[in-house]
Amino acid sequence: MSTRTVTVPRLALIVLTCLVLSVTFFAPRLWLMRHEVPGSFQWDRARTYLAQCAQPGRRDIEAAMHWRLLPPLVCHALRLPGYTPLALPWLGVIAVTAYAAVLFRRRLDDWRYVAGGTLLFATTSAVLVPVGWLGINDAWVWLGLLAVAFGRAPWATPLACLLGPWIDERFLIGFPLAWLAGRHERGLDWDWSALREGLWLLPYVGVRLGLSRIDGAASAATQQFLAVQFQQGLRLAPLAPLGWWMGLRAAWLPVAYTAGTTPPGRRLLATLTLIGTLLLTLILASDLSRSIVILLPVVLLGCFQYARRVPLLAPSVLLALGIANLLIPAAHLTYLHIDPINPLPIELLRFLRPA
Repeated sequence: MSTRTVTVPRLALIVLTCLVLSVTFFAPRLWLMRHEVPGSFQWDRARTYLAQCAQPGRRDIEAAMHWRLLPPLVCHALRLPGYTPLALPWLGVIAVTAYAAVLFRRRLDDWRYVAGGTLLFATTSAVLVPVGWLGINDAWVWLGLLAVAFGRAPWATPLACLLGPWIDERFLIGFPLAWLAGRHERGLDWDWSALREGLWLLPYVGVRLGLSRIDGAASAATQQFLAVQFQQGLRLAPLAPLGWWMGLRAAWLPVAYTAGTTPPGRRLLATLTLIGTLLLTLILASDLSRSIVILLPVVLLGCFQYARRVPLLAPSVLLALGIANLLIPAAHLTYLHIDPINPLPIELLRFLRPA
């Protein structure tokens, strides 16, 4: 394979290979996917999600899911039966990984650079969580944030802003950082007038505020949820470094590179936005290794900046970084529980052993 060009078939092969490697080294708990297992990471969110797909407007569900309505509405409109809605998160994984690969090829058309960057992406919690936990639609949120940061089409940001928050509120938290990453990548000024792109979020805010006034029970449940999460976030603070490490691991190096190469005039705003994003995820989400993937636009920005500054070394360095992330152990950290992720042979043995 040439090191200088990545055709569409080769790009598809890179995406497929990276996802297969990710699932092989960081396999889902197959033995827990045979049937519903209440109380497990793999099924708790899936059971709520499936209930929403059958009846999108129901409110007798966990408060965190009350407004994550778009995926259930799509599945309900398509009349997907049984467990088939669980395929939607996996389709999101394929879509966002393919988009990441396209972005890497757009920056540097070298198969080593594209393969390394895609593998680095595929071995973060952006892929490990929705593959391992059923009913998690995170990948569609990350796709929206990457579109805000690096999308070229004039409709990319408006469409992402109109749809993203209805998948998960993390889109709102990640939008400022993704927007700054996009401005930095394009070499554009960070002037306040450019924030008009964020006006596309107002329809979501208006609709949700209006519905909250009508649906008092859902509003009260949300307030109680936020209060509990704030207290939980304070307890989880000592574990935050470990959880954040597990979510990205080697992908922290591009984040550090971005921080080190940001011009001094922009560094303060970028730092404050990064810290604010981290604090919000800590307070509002107890799954630390999952939520830290909200920094993905900064991860890709660091990779792009390195390719721009050191184009001759970037392909081999990024390929090494992707392989390193494949070999570094990973785990899910949710609340106070650490759940190591095993390679596929171990999970197959657990799946095949007699009950």
